Amino acid sequence: MSNTPLREVLDASPVMDNKIFLVENCPKKVDALSGNLVEVLHRARDIIFSDKTEHNIKMSGVITRYLDYIEELYQIIENNIDKLQLDVNMLRKIHRKYKKYHEDHGAEIKEMYYISRDEMYPHIFENADFSPTTIRESIIAGEEKANKAIQAHMQE
Repeated sequence: MSNTPLREVLDASPVMDNKIFLVENCPKKVDALSGNLVEVLHRARDIIFSDKTEHNIKMSGVITRYLDYIEELYQIIENNIDKLQLDVNMLRKIHRKYKKYHEDHGAEIKEMYYISRDEMYPHIFENADFSPTTIRESIIAGEEKANKAIQAHMQE
């Protein structure tokens, strides 16, 4: 469904809430309508391959809220362990599992910044051009736009 490695980004820094800058290879939004058949085909390709991260963003928030809820329940149990007559070792084991899960999957995406790449000369074969030159140019252009967006965000 999507080539965006968002889950990998979260897994790389799971204990922090994240601001993510995403360079879109196939932008969802454009400034102008297509003017000819080649541009229509180009736009159709953009829509087909556009980033589909909204679900992942929503789920990162849901997981974080569930983990917070589990922590609240754990605190209630821990504060009432004598009344509940629970095995302390079992409770500690459960809490260790929870902490590990929270460390591995507890990050929430707080802000998402979309950066659309420029396409000076769209062509019908662009989604099939994986030549080293094209890939290198795309990476450089994406890095430049991402750095500008990060700098602009830092000045806010």
